[in-house]
Amino acid sequence: MRLVRREDALPVKKLQIVLLSVLAACSYGVIHDQITARLCIEYFTVAHPPLFHTGSTTLLALCWGVAATAGIGAALGVVLAMVSQSDGPTPYPISRLRRSLLLLLAIMAGSAFLAGVAGYQLSHGGFISIPSGLAGALPAQQHDRFMAVWFAHGASYLVGLAGGALLCFNVWRARGRPSVISLFPHTRAAALRVGLLAAVAAYIVWLRFGSH
Repeated sequence: MRLVRREDALPVKKLQIVLLSVLAACSYGVIHDQITARLCIEYFTVAHPPLFHTGSTTLLALCWGVAATAGIGAALGVVLAMVSQSDGPTPYPISRLRRSLLLLLAIMAGSAFLAGVAGYQLSHGGFISIPSGLAGALPAQQHDRFMAVWFAHGASYLVGLAGGALLCFNVWRARGRPSVISLFPHTRAAALRVGLLAAVAAYIVWLRFGSH
């Protein structure tokens, strides 16, 4: 029986971690958007650029759920793969990463729910109001729901990004803070990782701000 060396198995494990992160992010995004789209479809049709031309609420939420989270999931997966499987200390078990990601998703969901309730109540009580540029494009009865959805999405992004960064740091620290990436990559693989992270970051910025 042929034995698989550790250095031969690492690329496969890193790919598994990236795919796991993308799957987790997209699954959360799709479920999240299926709910919020039914609370206020205008959040997607008015407050977002018309990237997807469909009259189906389900399909629109599916497309946005994937588009808005795939890049973030890929970026998190690449960093997690590097900090958990880099050369040096014993690799971090993928099973523990899976549990940590599930816990992060649960915290994100709870935060989104609480933020959504807060946004609705603050809007309904007159403490906050919908941005003036959107107020005229939405039916008055949808203003409170729009703020609820806006708060819920904001909480998901904030908690997800902060939680993902904290997860990467904790894994890196648990492995003894190994050297993961240098400022100036010395190999093609390192340069590819840097390029991928830069491309994903640029895509996220464009999707959220430049495509309006």
